[in-house]
Amino acid sequence: MKFEYFIANRLIKQKEKTFARPVVRIAITSIALSIAVMLIAISVLQGFKKEIKNKIAGFGSHVQIVPYGLNRIDENQTIKLSKQELSLLSINENINTIAPTYTRSGAIINKDDFQAVILKGIDKDYNTTFFKENLVEGKFIQLNKTSKQEVLISKTIAGKLKLKVGEKIKIYFYIDKSYRAKNFTISGIYDTGLGEYDERFIICDMTPLHNIFSAQENDYTSYEIMLKDFSRLDNTAEDIYYNVDRDKSVLPVTELEPNLFAWLNLLDSNVVMIILIMMLVSVVTMSSVILIMIFEKKTMIGILKSFGTENKTIIKIFLYRAGYVTLKGMLYGNIFAITLELVQKYSHLIKLDKESYYLTSVPIDINILDILLIDIGAFIVCLVCLILPAKSISKISPVKNLKFQ
Repeated sequence: MKFEYFIANRLIKQKEKTFARPVVRIAITSIALSIAVMLIAISVLQGFKKEIKNKIAGFGSHVQIVPYGLNRIDENQTIKLSKQELSLLSINENINTIAPTYTRSGAIINKDDFQAVILKGIDKDYNTTFFKENLVEGKFIQLNKTSKQEVLISKTIAGKLKLKVGEKIKIYFYIDKSYRAKNFTISGIYDTGLGEYDERFIICDMTPLHNIFSAQENDYTSYEIMLKDFSRLDNTAEDIYYNVDRDKSVLPVTELEPNLFAWLNLLDSNVVMIILIMMLVSVVTMSSVILIMIFEKKTMIGILKSFGTENKTIIKIFLYRAGYVTLKGMLYGNIFAITLELVQKYSHLIKLDKESYYLTSVPIDINILDILLIDIGAFIVCLVCLILPAKSISKISPVKNLKFQ
């Protein structure tokens, strides 16, 4: 066993009451709270970003292929991917699904009110998991060419127009400078919490829409592409762009919803600020503690120096002791943070205003890598910053301290 580690271990295990003992306890508590705040902040941020991204992608996918120059969803432009284009896209390892959609604008009018809506026609290739997970009443629409004329409406629209599952509604479309109405049956009601989307979108089979607008079976307004790895969004969107003809535009979800993603990026800066502040608290706390430890053990330092012990060896003794205090505080902080995160993740105790945050409760995403990075980073920063106050040991005179004693 190394000499400095042996002495530090004896100091850690000593039982008698000392002046530094309550200070060390305060330091452990401070570090535990700092680490807990950092871990919870990271988990909440990652959970929030993950949930919001999933919701946005659930409505509009990760990448959309639309007609070139299309800037209004109800334009008459349509597209079709050729077999060669589909073949090139299918070999991209990050693409999960490619589904065509046929979208048109309309309006629901009844005796209570009216609502402008967007009907999103889908087929059997569309990933319906998102809407099924957010279904609050009824069932999902049937997706085949012989299906009933069913629609899935949002809870927002249902509440405004006082509509119920199983009820028939009449949707009006503006076609060739005149209005044409079509009857649909409400099969289910969904609620995602994304207000701007919930107020507008109705999901239906695309076949009735094709019939209403006299469109060909293979006429689509867009292709929606879901990816396997969202972190590779930009690179994948670029690959898609070079694999389709120039009469098509490729729009990643970050371009479709720039405001939401700018907001999420702003949250990143807030969490970085929290981490920096908590790091600073930990460093200041441990710097104070190590100085108090040194002051308390001035006599011991004088004795060690009188026996010829080098300054760097004595510094290591106190760094070992400070490292132990830091690790102990970090351990308590990890236990506290992870316990709170697990409670929130599975019980949803802390609620949110759905209209403001798009979620009903604080989301939690526990990532082992993030925890390790925070722990290792905090430990290294603390120890590096403690080297400077620990160097005050070199200024302690063994003659003066032994003489004083």
